Amino acid sequence: MRTGDQADEAASPVQSIVVEGTLLKVTLNDGRPLTSHDLIGATLLIDQGYGLLRVRLDEVERDPDDKRSDVVAADAIWLHRFSVEQANGSWQPFCDAGPDGRRQAIPLAGRFSLLEGRFGTGTSGGFELACTSGTMGKCVRFGYHPWQTRALPEPVRPTQIDAAAPPSHLDFFNACIRMLRADYGGDGVGTTTAGASVDLYDDRGIQTSDNDARMRFEAGWTQDGAVCVAHPRVKKGISLADIEARWPRLAGKTGERCTEEVARSLGALLFNRSAPQ
Repeated sequence: MRTGDQADEAASPVQSIVVEGTLLKVTLNDGRPLTSHDLIGATLLIDQGYGLLRVRLDEVERDPDDKRSDVVAADAIWLHRFSVEQANGSWQPFCDAGPDGRRQAIPLAGRFSLLEGRFGTGTSGGFELACTSGTMGKCVRFGYHPWQTRALPEPVRPTQIDAAAPPSHLDFFNACIRMLRADYGGDGVGTTTAGASVDLYDDRGIQTSDNDARMRFEAGWTQDGAVCVAHPRVKKGISLADIEARWPRLAGKTGERCTEEVARSLGALLFNRSAPQ
């Protein structure tokens, strides 16, 4: 997304706009910096690549569900409530409501590729507004922060794969996206349905299992998709046979052959349990 002078040079005195952590940072033509808190009530023109949106920032608040006590300022999660102008001049919420009723967004530096089904932080000046009701917003609130560069917590069960190629925060974020969408093959095509419940956990202590007896191990995940699949989340959508045929790299890695320990040996960063539908 691009805003300000990139979208319409006459629209505002904006020299540049970037995202730092989860806050917008605007630099005006006179050099003055403004952050999200200074921009409440401001209207931005956002170029989505296929058209312009006029978006207004209505509110910014710290995520009240983030219970971390040792969070540093650069890692805080700021929720932004945006409105988008309609063709008739009215304003409607930018985000749909999630299960918790929130209609907020989290700015993230980088771009999500629909073709690849993953998020990348290498796009200069590009950013996404990740709605809290959407996959990326949920993954941020789960604790997977793609902007972070500091060391990850040490794994409880280190593997040779961890030592050979230590994962990044971005890797965990993309693994979370794959998991929530049940994108087993890592080709950007999700196989889940709205409302499907999952229990997500990892070996870094970022997320721990709820150990819900109604759920059983589903799959292990990396930024490239599942490393093995014990059962499909939504049986009506895809079967284990379909998974093996569609994604040959998962052949022989489904059903009872896929356990948490096997997934860990294959380099899984995240694990999930679910109740097959």
